[in-house]
Amino acid sequence: MGFFSRLFGLDMPTPTPLTDNSGRRIVKEEKVEQKIPLPGNPFFTNAPEHWPLITDEFLSSNKEFSNNFDEKTGDIILRKRMFMVNSLVLIGKLNEWLSKKTNKKVENDYGGSLLENTDKYATSLCIDKVFEKGIFKTNGIVIDDYKKYAVLLFDRPESIHYINKVKEYFLKEGFEDLIYYAVTDPNTVEENEKEVEFETFSINSFNLDKEKQTLEDSKYKEYELWWNGEQNISFDQSELLPVLKEYHTNCADCYSYILGKFSYALKLSSDDTRIALPEYDELIITGPENVDIIMTLSKKSGINFHFRAIPVFENYRNNFIKTFALLCKDLKQQVVEQNFDRDPFFVDPIWLDELVNVVKNNNEIHSFSLIKEGLFDNRLN
Repeated sequence: MGFFSRLFGLDMPTPTPLTDNSGRRIVKEEKVEQKIPLPGNPFFTNAPEHWPLITDEFLSSNKEFSNNFDEKTGDIILRKRMFMVNSLVLIGKLNEWLSKKTNKKVENDYGGSLLENTDKYATSLCIDKVFEKGIFKTNGIVIDDYKKYAVLLFDRPESIHYINKVKEYFLKEGFEDLIYYAVTDPNTVEENEKEVEFETFSINSFNLDKEKQTLEDSKYKEYELWWNGEQNISFDQSELLPVLKEYHTNCADCYSYILGKFSYALKLSSDDTRIALPEYDELIITGPENVDIIMTLSKKSGINFHFRAIPVFENYRNNFIKTFALLCKDLKQQVVEQNFDRDPFFVDPIWLDELVNVVKNNNEIHSFSLIKEGLFDNRLN
């Protein structure tokens, strides 16, 4: 027994011999873990280095689908279905990676932009992101260490010039980055003057949940048409006012067309036949990015939208109203060009001017609602 063994009363382990009986050096065997190569080719991507390697293997399943299942618009429907399938797989892989990284199941939403999400890690797929110029479809959103990333999959050639144009919109919305996964290296695709492709609202942009049709939920007490926001901008100086004036002027004699389209989108009617405005009604609808919106309908003030008056929804509110104004402008143009019938009942937008004066002359008003329980229901509804 050696000195230190005797001192501490410990038995020393028998040393491992360095040579065998023949004098040859013993080489310790180490297990070498062989990595099985992933099927498919790695995407060209700007994803952070710590994100997982993802290949295009799942895109091969796209070839197995046929667009003969629909006699109407097969190609369009096929692309939409493939977009959903590819988003499900791509975001699913990122969600799986985050779940392994955190050793717990990471939230995976569908259609939500995670506006109110406070988790450190989360994912969501098939997001119709609302910008001031319209809707832009993304394959998903990833929250990694509280940082929000938009994810786009390009299964067809697209230039880095165009991708960077799209990225600028997301950066202005507070995203950390726009992550692309491309089959073709975007840096090798010839630049062009292609503009960012935005869409307007469609019948798929809105949903109505009958179980939500009550204002008893405490959060609905926080809903306003306008609030002064973090920058404390007055209503008459806000960027929202001119947009409200524009769409209420365009819709003044054709609200029935807009309401007909909403009724069809919300599955309240079998087609988009014109519907006259009621004396007053309200609906709680779910809009793009899975945001709950209170829509008021009134012969006095037309159609208006109310959002939860917290900072995270301020930009969404402005973008939503601007996109809706574009929809109304296009519809009014169709009515004029095709000489469609106008509504027999004219909704004079003068109510909005009256509202501006009321707010302007009262320094204590920092927000307002047209909901029946709101501040101005007696005057405007």
